[in-house]
Amino acid sequence: MRHQFTKDLGRFTENLELGFEEKFIYIHYTKGKIEKTACIIRNNEKTKSEYLESFFEENKVSDDMKKEVRKFLDNEDNFNNQHWNEFTNFLMKTLSLNMVFGLTIALTVFGFYKLGSFLDANYGFYPWLTVISTFVGIGIGGLTGYVMVQKYFKKPSKETSGNDYEIQRKQNESTEYPIIDVTIDQVRKAVRQFSDNLPKGVYRTIIVQDDNSIDFKQLANILGGIPTKNYYMSKETYDLFEEKDKNIAAEMDMVQKAVDLYVKERKEYPMLRFDPNRRVNYYQLLQENYLKYAPETQFYITELDGLITHIKPNKRKMENSSH
Repeated sequence: MRHQFTKDLGRFTENLELGFEEKFIYIHYTKGKIEKTACIIRNNEKTKSEYLESFFEENKVSDDMKKEVRKFLDNEDNFNNQHWNEFTNFLMKTLSLNMVFGLTIALTVFGFYKLGSFLDANYGFYPWLTVISTFVGIGIGGLTGYVMVQKYFKKPSKETSGNDYEIQRKQNESTEYPIIDVTIDQVRKAVRQFSDNLPKGVYRTIIVQDDNSIDFKQLANILGGIPTKNYYMSKETYDLFEEKDKNIAAEMDMVQKAVDLYVKERKEYPMLRFDPNRRVNYYQLLQENYLKYAPETQFYITELDGLITHIKPNKRKMENSSH
C-alpha cells in the first residue's frame, strides 16, 4: 500500500510517496523540479525510519516532511503494538473467565448436592436424590459455562480485511470473465492497483504462480477480463515479462536471491570493480556456490540498492520499471 505526504513550501510543493513491500521500500520524491525514485532493500536489521534517514539527508528533505513521516511511522508502530495489547487482554480475560467458570460450576454442583441431601434427609430416598441433584448441578454448571464462553469469545460479525480479500478472491475465481487483449502496461497498472488494495501483510507475489505466470483470475475484476496471452512476473523485483521473455523472470528471481545473499555476507556487490555496466559477475557467484549454474540472461546491478535488471544501463528507462 502506498502512502502519500505533501508539504506546501511556498514557491513549490514537496511530495513524498512511500511503499513498503516485502523485499524493499519504494520511495518517489519530488520537490520543485527535483525528482528522485529509489528502492531500498529491506532486512530485519533496521527499522523503517533508519532506512529512510539516509535518503532524507541525501536529498535534503524538509524538516516538516521528516516530522510528518516520522509521526506516521511512530503511529504505525503503535498500531502494531496493539496486537500485543490484544493478546495480553485476551490472556487476562481468559484467566479471569477460567476462574469464574470454575467457581460457577463448583457453586452450582455444591448447591444442587446440598439440595439433594436436604430432600433425601426429609423424604428418605438417600442417596438417590443426592446423586441425581449432583448430576443436574454438573449439567447446569456446564451449560452456564458454555453460555459464558459464547458471550465473551464469539466471533465478530464483521470479518477482517484478510477474510474480505479471501472472499473476493473466491468470487473472482467462480465468475466467468471475457477474454480480452491487454498490453503489458495495462497489466502493470492492474498489478499496482491490486497491490494497493491488499490487506496488511499480504504482498503482490500472491498472484504469481510457480512458473512465474500471473494468475489473472485475481486481476480480472480490475482488467475487466482474462488476457488472451500470459504475462510473467519476478517475485523478487516485481518486473513484468511477456511470453517470449518468460525465462527471464525465473532467472531474475534466482540471481536476485544470490546477489542479496552475497551482499549480506560480503558487504559488496558481485561485479567487477570498474565495470561501467555493473554486470552481475556470475563467476564470483558460482565460485562461492551462490549460484548452481550461470543463467542465459545477463543481469545488471542497478543503483537502486542492489536490485538487478536485465536491461543495459545506457538503455534502461525508469518508466519501464514495474515499481
